[in-house]
Amino acid sequence: MKYKRALHVVIASGGTGGHFYPSLAIAEAIQEAGDRVTMLLAGKHISDQLRVAAEHGIRSMAVPACNLPGTPFSAPGFLWRFGTALLRARGWAKREKPDVFLGMGCFASAATCLGGVSAGVPLVLHEGNAWMGKANRWLSRFARAAATSLPLVPDCPCRCPQTQTGMPLRQALLEGAAKGEPAPEYWAENGLDPDLKTILIFGGSQGAEAINAMVPQCVACLGEDVKRLQLIHLTGSLYNGMISDAYERAGIRAQVKRHDPHIESAYLAADLVVCRAGASSICELAVFGKPAILIPFPAAAEEHQNANARSLAKSGAAWLLPQDEAKPELLADLFGDFLRNPATWQGIGNAIREFARPDAAKQVVDLLHKHARTRRK
Repeated sequence: MKYKRALHVVIASGGTGGHFYPSLAIAEAIQEAGDRVTMLLAGKHISDQLRVAAEHGIRSMAVPACNLPGTPFSAPGFLWRFGTALLRARGWAKREKPDVFLGMGCFASAATCLGGVSAGVPLVLHEGNAWMGKANRWLSRFARAAATSLPLVPDCPCRCPQTQTGMPLRQALLEGAAKGEPAPEYWAENGLDPDLKTILIFGGSQGAEAINAMVPQCVACLGEDVKRLQLIHLTGSLYNGMISDAYERAGIRAQVKRHDPHIESAYLAADLVVCRAGASSICELAVFGKPAILIPFPAAAEEHQNANARSLAKSGAAWLLPQDEAKPELLADLFGDFLRNPATWQGIGNAIREFARPDAAKQVVDLLHKHARTRRK
């Protein structure tokens, strides 16, 4: 799409990878559209994020982080930091005269967004989850629009218009999904058999202790089904050799590692996925069209992972398994059902594909152009 004029877009982001990496994908799409972009980053991962942004050719700057106070005694300090960060962002916006701010839902950058608004710059929000986070709910009263990855739950108190754009994903994931199957050498390189049903298990960058503990116990309950399955288990930083040993004792073929920088190949190889219900994971499942057993992280803020999983389960697009109900025997029963009723699980994969938005980053850019100010003051 050709735009009438080039914009200067400011992305207020930082915090966790769930906020940062979608914002990086949007920043790349902004530059591809011929616009200028600046990322204002806040939070404890700032040094790594500044480096990654630079590696992708994205202009970025560090700004003060303003996280919510943990106790009433820390409130005065928070208000001072918030006010200082707001005024700095306001002054920067007055000098730079950007056309639109994009807030990615990280509370650490909320003051930056409000500073832009106070300087007369339109604000657009991006929300990854089905239940809008605290920062975005608060900022929505000042925003022109919110781009959502998933449909918001009906009682979510968002005070601005919403457009479902999807979750912007890394280009490597999108290109991988378009291939349809892994490279022929993938199987041998990872000690896997292309004729066996493959289950991909992961819990995010830090892994998931509950999933890491439960799946090896589940495998021990599979009986003869163990011969028809193989596993790709990404354990996160909590990995130890006990998981590999458990799979070896159970006699199941498994590729166990902490992380996979090319997870797109693992998605392509998988027939079923077991994972948490973070927004990025769900949108990746949708792009690859993979049936999944979602085990939401129970300690996620405001139970937003439960909201994500329920949203899909209602549409028949995932199997929701709450962690307090996730017993090894039940998971083994689900694996057995997956083997005996492939059409049912393929239907789940087809249903989740309806949530896919491969052009999510471009849709966000379109929304930014729609709400940018018409002239610089």
